[in-house]
Amino acid sequence: MSLYQRGDNPIAVIGVANDVGGNQYNVTGNNNTFNNLGGNENHGALIGRLKNTLNPSHLPGDGRPECLENTRVQTLLNIYEWISGTGYPNILLLTGGAGAGKSTIATTVAETSRRNGSLGCHLFFLRGKSDPSTVLKTIAYNLAKYKLCVARSIDACLQECGDLSSATLKSEFDILLRKPLSSITNEISHPILIVLDAFDECGTPQSRRVLMSILRDGIPSLHSAFRFLITGRPEEDIIPLASLPNVHHITLDHQSEESMHDVSTYIEYELGILRSSNMLKVSSDWPWVRSMQTLSQSANGLFIWASTAIKFIQEGRLNRLKRLERLVNNPRLLNLNDLYMTVLKNALEWDDYESSVFKDVFSLILFSKSPLSIQDITGILGLQEDTVSELLSYLRSLVAYEEGQPIKIHHTSFYDYLVSCVGTPWYIDIDVQKTSIVNRCFDRMKELLRYDICELKMSLKFNKYVHGLHERIERNIPPFLKYICCNWSNHIRDVPYSQELCEKLKSFAYRQLLFWFEVLSLTETFSNHAGTALVYTTQWVGNNDQELFVFLRDAYRQAIVFLDPISESTLHIYSSLLRVAIEDSIVAKHYSQYAHKGFWVEYIGEKPHREWIKVIDGHYDPVTSVSFSPDGTRVVCGYLDGTVCILDSASWRVIVGPLERHKKYVTSVRFSPDGRYIVSGSSDCMIIKWNAISGDCIWQSSELHTKNVTSVVFSLDGKSIASASDDCTIRLWNVENGGQDGDPIRGHTKSVYSITFSPDSLYLVSGSEDETVIVWDVAGRKVKFGPLEEHEGEVNAVDFSPGGDIIVSCSNDGTIRVWDVVTGEMKRVITIGGKYVRSVTFSPEGSRILAGGSFGIKMWDVFDFMAAPKKFSEDSDIEYVSFTPDGTSFVSRSFRGEIRVWDVLGSGDTTKSDYERESILTISVSPSGLLIASGSNSGSVRLWSAVNGELISVPWVKHSGSVYSVSFSPDERFIASGSSDRTVKLWNISNGNHTTFEGYTGYVNSVAFSSSKPHIASGYGDKSIRIWNIDSRKMVVGPLTGHKSGVRSVCYSPDGTRIVSGSFDKTVRIWNSETGQLISILKRHSSRVNSVAYSRDGSRIVSGSGDKTIIVWDAESGQVVCGPITGHLRWVNSVCFSPDGNRILSGSDDGVVYIWDASTGNLCHSFEGHTHFVNSVCFFPDSIHFASGSDDGTIRIWTLENDTNDVIWHLRHDDGWVVGSNGELIMWIPRDLRSHLCIMNNPTILSLSFSMKLHFINLSS
Repeated sequence: MSLYQRGDNPIAVIGVANDVGGNQYNVTGNNNTFNNLGGNENHGALIGRLKNTLNPSHLPGDGRPECLENTRVQTLLNIYEWISGTGYPNILLLTGGAGAGKSTIATTVAETSRRNGSLGCHLFFLRGKSDPSTVLKTIAYNLAKYKLCVARSIDACLQECGDLSSATLKSEFDILLRKPLSSITNEISHPILIVLDAFDECGTPQSRRVLMSILRDGIPSLHSAFRFLITGRPEEDIIPLASLPNVHHITLDHQSEESMHDVSTYIEYELGILRSSNMLKVSSDWPWVRSMQTLSQSANGLFIWASTAIKFIQEGRLNRLKRLERLVNNPRLLNLNDLYMTVLKNALEWDDYESSVFKDVFSLILFSKSPLSIQDITGILGLQEDTVSELLSYLRSLVAYEEGQPIKIHHTSFYDYLVSCVGTPWYIDIDVQKTSIVNRCFDRMKELLRYDICELKMSLKFNKYVHGLHERIERNIPPFLKYICCNWSNHIRDVPYSQELCEKLKSFAYRQLLFWFEVLSLTETFSNHAGTALVYTTQWVGNNDQELFVFLRDAYRQAIVFLDPISESTLHIYSSLLRVAIEDSIVAKHYSQYAHKGFWVEYIGEKPHREWIKVIDGHYDPVTSVSFSPDGTRVVCGYLDGTVCILDSASWRVIVGPLERHKKYVTSVRFSPDGRYIVSGSSDCMIIKWNAISGDCIWQSSELHTKNVTSVVFSLDGKSIASASDDCTIRLWNVENGGQDGDPIRGHTKSVYSITFSPDSLYLVSGSEDETVIVWDVAGRKVKFGPLEEHEGEVNAVDFSPGGDIIVSCSNDGTIRVWDVVTGEMKRVITIGGKYVRSVTFSPEGSRILAGGSFGIKMWDVFDFMAAPKKFSEDSDIEYVSFTPDGTSFVSRSFRGEIRVWDVLGSGDTTKSDYERESILTISVSPSGLLIASGSNSGSVRLWSAVNGELISVPWVKHSGSVYSVSFSPDERFIASGSSDRTVKLWNISNGNHTTFEGYTGYVNSVAFSSSKPHIASGYGDKSIRIWNIDSRKMVVGPLTGHKSGVRSVCYSPDGTRIVSGSFDKTVRIWNSETGQLISILKRHSSRVNSVAYSRDGSRIVSGSGDKTIIVWDAESGQVVCGPITGHLRWVNSVCFSPDGNRILSGSDDGVVYIWDASTGNLCHSFEGHTHFVNSVCFFPDSIHFASGSDDGTIRIWTLENDTNDVIWHLRHDDGWVVGSNGELIMWIPRDLRSHLCIMNNPTILSLSFSMKLHFINLSS
């Protein structure tokens, strides 16, 4: 919804703007053009930049009237005295009833100030058309236009504070007004007026409440030169301002002597003009004076009555006198409603057609979500433009309109009349007409939406780079269609569910959904509207149509996952969404005929189902607590920095806050049952109740808790708030005033971690560090039953079932226990096994139990505990889980404060295979090149086929620590592995049997086979190297000592006579493998040496270091022959020569694999595909293929051969785009699938049960 503001026509040149410094500009509306006519040359450019940043709202000039001369004399004098006088507060509130003349007075004051150069900003608001969130930006923009120093100061604050898109209104006020205006007070020499007219029509009382509180508290902090004139009806949320000491208040009484006199003057003046211009022919003997008195009495001091009556007479044209006589002679016209009835009755014939058109047109004027022009209304209704124009021409006394401009009713009292005049032909039935609007939206989208609506043809560019896109949008997406696409879901929320409307929604979902996505993308509104619209729509459908609900829910998932690519490049709806999601999305399958034909995605294995919908970030501090509002549209979060924020649950953008009152981190937050309030508890021992709309603090508890507050909760009847604490007590609080309600509840002997009320609010259950659960009688403050002592660890969470008949609790003992509320008996125990359970909750309908902890997230069926639970995550740091009110989603919070939203409706078990959860720490390619061995952080050693990527080995007995090194024997009969469990294991490849070499104190960081003898060399964390005979299982040489720190890597020379080692002590050492004698020490690295290797001919040694460099050494002299080679951005973890000795392969913590010229050190190739550290690299015998292992859990096989695809492409891991050689946008890959993509020169990924390959046919298809 837009906020309209005077003086900036969005289409045409408005005229000349001046600032008080003498600078003058021609101002062009939406083109951001400022032609400087004199003065400072930089002001225009600065204003243009601020306009783009602030995106202020605009209202075309519409000739709003000023007061007639010699009217409102005393009121105007009082206002001018307030503006120029001293000692007055800088807020003046002008209140009065409907039609009392507030806006005319405000316009008069504003225009007078404009003429004397002191008007900083004039905003006037329209009911249903004004958005409170744009007000502060619009004020700031106009003040910047008014005065150069203001513009510069605002610009400086914006540069300092950065992007405003996620800023709260409180932050906006500080950044755009308080800070910049306070820095220029020395440059202000006279009062500057800001007028906010009809503030009661700015949004709703709820939506403007935050803005109201910010203006109320913030304006008095500004310099007194900035004077704010605010007008409005004496609404419930407006009138409290009048009693504040920092507000000057003037009331307009329409029955006062001044009002009566001024309305009479106005009537005589306006009708006198008609008479003197001969437009109202009146004979000399006609009772003019008496008639004027009669009209004045009928007006009863209301300017709106007088204005409407005069317009009614003016429109009579051939019968103006007759209309005047009718008003004078009809005694019923003593109120505004009767006047409206007279105007309408005389405007049209009111046959069925005219009545229908009137209702359709005015329903859109009254109920639209943003202002509409004649062209917009014509387009939505499918009428001829002349039809709407002619209708409105008969009603100019009631509406204001101009070509191409938004239509406005003159006064909100007309709205009130139309929706209440039952039985008249012009009565607008709110429910009927709002339903009609929804139907019109669907009908027009069905008619106009189509595939590739702007004929983009190809998806290879970002929208912003498409030539002539603006003109294509103008041709194919008229403004009314954009309105429909942005607002149909808001309109459907206004009406109750009906089967007829559901059928239209179903048709839209199955036929136009993706074409709707197109329009939102092209009009740059996808991110703001797509997800929210689908959330609203699924809520509207509810349980009435399960198939449609599931389809729309999937559409929501895809809109969220593919938000970035669709927002940036429209046709990636078909190139990315449909191609990537085809396997697991019912929406993608349904629309598969539209998928891009130029390439296809091969899925190898079964694609994992993505259970999580969104990862939430954006706040600067970790989240410590989270809770949904009862209607599911908002989320409250508490943070480590002590703040509380309320977010929109669809976009997860902050809408209220940060609320700053707590002195330490917030431990618990909850909404009240009606969603109007929030309670928060903190480690500062305080409980605070907040207004969930405005963010105002309602009360703050006295510090009765003596230690951290651990949990807070409202009772379900909304009458009580309970808090638990580390001080072992539970306290109840008066909801109204925050006083403690009765004595504290005592019974636990240690910290109380969790509390929950029963659904009937009669009981309270608590879980404690003392390993017990207690159920309390709230009224009697006594134990109903308990302590229940079956848990053998701290009880972290408790919850009542929605039916109130059972309780669930979870503990650090690795169990979830279910209790009978009536008897207190334990009905069920669920054992996780050696895992902490930190959070547990029932689903809203009570059929499921959700738990989170060190095992991840699992969900059980309450009616079938024997069935295996559904697994959602296996992360080990889940602290909290909570369902959304509709039970279709839940939110999780990790120990790190990361928030994720999950879809409970997704099918399939997300459990990964064991090896997909591991970090690959080491790999080795067999001498034949047919096998790959890997070692991981889980202690596993695995054997893979390098031919087809399949896992060959059956599960082998694990090391009890991470495996840091694996190596094949020259005959491929054995694999040696070294581990942090301080052992070396020798594995028989044919049967998996193993022998263990153990008994030493250091981690085994590296193992290597000799090519000449049955020996294994091993490097240890205890600074030593040992050489073992694999037949006797005994150490035959060593320990080799000399390194001053742990040995990180060892390697035999090709002839087996020497061993090279690299160490944490930054040195490379060469040893005689027969005697163990140290031959030489190579020093050049400035950090740990992570990897060493010999060339095939034994003449060179390569080393990779934590100093990010690679060095090639002469194996005999120890001299550096190449390097240090630089290019990696982080530690070099692994290096090796190609078998032909021409290249060096390296892997690094920067996630990149490089190939270097072994002679020159020049970079030959880089390979980006891993999403985490590359720990190990190894060439195949052909010197063309090589492998890499990474912390991302994958082993990738690469090739230097040309890719079979004609298209050259690569994956940009930072943003997920697959781009061609010239930057073409081929497709976009979601974050969770990027590590599964076989990129160019990477034909195979091992250690994943699922991977993807791209196959190209013709990108221009």
